[in-house]
Amino acid sequence: MALISLTAIRKAPKIVKVIGAIAGVPAITSAAYTLVSHAFFRRSNMGTATEIYLRATGGKKLLKDMVLLDNTILERADTNDRRYTIPTSVTLKVSTAEEMLDGYQIFFLNRRPINDRAVIFLHGGCFLNQPTADHWKLAETIAQRTRAEVIMPLYPLTPVHGALEALEFLEKVYRRAIEKYGTANVTIMGDSCGGGIAASFCEMLPERELEQPAHLILISPWVDVTLRNPDILAYEFADPMLGVQGLQKLGLTWAKDLDPNDWRVSPVNGEVRNLRNVIVFVGTREIFYPDARLFYDRVNATGVHAELYIGRGLNHVYPLFPIPEAKWAIDRMVEAVCTD
Repeated sequence: MALISLTAIRKAPKIVKVIGAIAGVPAITSAAYTLVSHAFFRRSNMGTATEIYLRATGGKKLLKDMVLLDNTILERADTNDRRYTIPTSVTLKVSTAEEMLDGYQIFFLNRRPINDRAVIFLHGGCFLNQPTADHWKLAETIAQRTRAEVIMPLYPLTPVHGALEALEFLEKVYRRAIEKYGTANVTIMGDSCGGGIAASFCEMLPERELEQPAHLILISPWVDVTLRNPDILAYEFADPMLGVQGLQKLGLTWAKDLDPNDWRVSPVNGEVRNLRNVIVFVGTREIFYPDARLFYDRVNATGVHAELYIGRGLNHVYPLFPIPEAKWAIDRMVEAVCTD
């Protein structure tokens, strides 16, 4: 996910009203707006309003301005290891607990005696940011609609830390979860860079002699940090959130001493035949679409059960947006988590 919070996007419905109010003939404008949204983009009015908002607020500016990005990376070097607190804008309706493991925080949502399964949720944020309010809202929704304990580990972040440290830390988190619930009752999910980390982690499990989780749910996963797939060029203008140059810089920072093509950094290059029940959500108006689809195709070709849900005309991490299309995506996630 880009380096901005999606919380403000929840005000996006106002944009539709503003567009109509500015026009001299609101009814005609509204009809045209709906026609463009549904016929051209094949998405809801709210989906279009969200993209308008993202473009109007300069969502990808940080990933296109290398000086600004360098300054942000330096700032994160000083702040990412400080104690994190859940944003004040978030009021959770499920129980929340916190523990420390190897000096890193782990949050537990909905921990109850009746829990019979768990979801390990790896948040996005370009390897650089801690969870936003929107990550917490999705985690809470999953917790409320399942019997799962939702585990959100604050894995080591760049620029001080990198991929190998994160994978080692997550192995300890996973071992604790499967010891309590068993692999058949644990789901791993992640969005954006968190989805990429989740995929790399599951590719690593065979060499650690660990079984795969019941499901691997990937939301707009960043599966190749090099972003050298030539098909990506056709999507960069359409994507209002992400910029290739800035992401490539962050990907190299995350890789540290590893080759950025290494599967521990770019899981699209890894061994996928040992994965289990892979579910991928991705939008057609995001630069991760070509690689996410390639990753799905590689998994599917091995005979591993895999599902691909394409958000036509939708943006990066669209299931986190307050749009109608997010509902069916979350419904599928909940169904998967609850499957025995």
